[in-house]
Amino acid sequence: MLSYVFSSIIEISLVVSAFILFFTICIPKRLVRYSPKCRSFLWIILAVRLLIPIQPRFRVAALQLTAPYQLSSQLQVTSSSHNVSQYSFMQIMAFVWLMGVILFWTFHIVSYKYFEEKLNKGRKTIKLTKEQTEQLRNVFYETKYSMGNYDSISLWISSQAAGPMMIGFFHPKVVIPDYMIEPNKLSMIFRHELTHYQRKDSWYRFVLLSAESLHWFNPFVHLMAHRSADDIEGACDCTVVQGKDEDFVNSYIHALLDTARSLLKKKNPHHQTALVSYFSSSAGRLKKRFIELMIPQKKKGTTFLTLCAVLVVFSTCFIFIQSNDQNLEWARSLSEGDISAIEFSNHRYLKKNTALPFQTKHDIVYWFGKNGFKPSFYHSKNRTEEERFRITKNDGSEKTVSIFSDGSVRVGGKEYRAYNRWFGNEFKRNSKMHR
Repeated sequence: MLSYVFSSIIEISLVVSAFILFFTICIPKRLVRYSPKCRSFLWIILAVRLLIPIQPRFRVAALQLTAPYQLSSQLQVTSSSHNVSQYSFMQIMAFVWLMGVILFWTFHIVSYKYFEEKLNKGRKTIKLTKEQTEQLRNVFYETKYSMGNYDSISLWISSQAAGPMMIGFFHPKVVIPDYMIEPNKLSMIFRHELTHYQRKDSWYRFVLLSAESLHWFNPFVHLMAHRSADDIEGACDCTVVQGKDEDFVNSYIHALLDTARSLLKKKNPHHQTALVSYFSSSAGRLKKRFIELMIPQKKKGTTFLTLCAVLVVFSTCFIFIQSNDQNLEWARSLSEGDISAIEFSNHRYLKKNTALPFQTKHDIVYWFGKNGFKPSFYHSKNRTEEERFRITKNDGSEKTVSIFSDGSVRVGGKEYRAYNRWFGNEFKRNSKMHR
């Protein structure tokens, strides 16, 4: 089961990586023509696809990769000459991948909780007077209610905050550092952070981090997360200034600059965490945000996003990774000269065919070699057995193969799902001729 999920993760990761490379390297200037909101939706489409390790049954694999079974780690017992346990190459890699996912999530969750606790402790060491604190709170609630937001959102004033930010999922909090800001600029800061809440950007970041965790081995997924962080802030900025006049936009830009200038004076700035939305950014990111605010309205990209969603979903049909086990490795190593006998039957075995034509052997070898197989964890209740045959090799080893109407295959007693299943007419004709 784990190796099956891991092989699907690799398939999806490879396909989505191609899209990320295309958007970030091949057409970056064309992508900038679309609004930050459009680009944010593009990244979330890719992230959601990365999170769903489910492939359609219809597969037209232009690229087929096979993870061999013989690359295995065998646990030996000194008192016995036989293997106690044997792990395939994909099983080992799947275990390593799972450990990476757990460590990735553990690191980010612990970092987030530590960061949140640090901010909470900083609330007790603020340098503002009671009157100043009350003034900040009044501006916060005035801005909150003017936006029509009556949800339970707390305001934290912390000496440990490097800048304004929004944290929390079920109990959201706007956090600001312990220094005074002009009321009009402070109102814009609160408006920005509350817009993050209304846009559900914390959950957006959670989805992206989840995609990063499942694909921690893929640098292109981390690149996508980095680009999406810029577009989240840009989309939030555009939402704040939407419908506002030029004076408001200029005041908003000055608020960004003043906040960035104040951050430089902080003695103990903290590193940003992936699950937190920050008001200000680095110099490079600020420049991009200013450009987004000053240029005219960009394309919404509805058609573009629809096309991308369809392509991302169905393009995974063109790559197939098969993880061989003992049955599939046995079948994969088949050649016409290895087959000593084949017995055919619908319900019971018939007499061994000692004069089996070469074409029948070739069709069976071709079928196993060209089709892809994945472990099957379910099957149709109404399926019927279309064909059953037993293959015997020259070394005496044999496997029984059953083909069912729902596309599932049983090899050596284990269920698989066959993709691009092909059984040529010549094979059918030969099998009937020699029964």
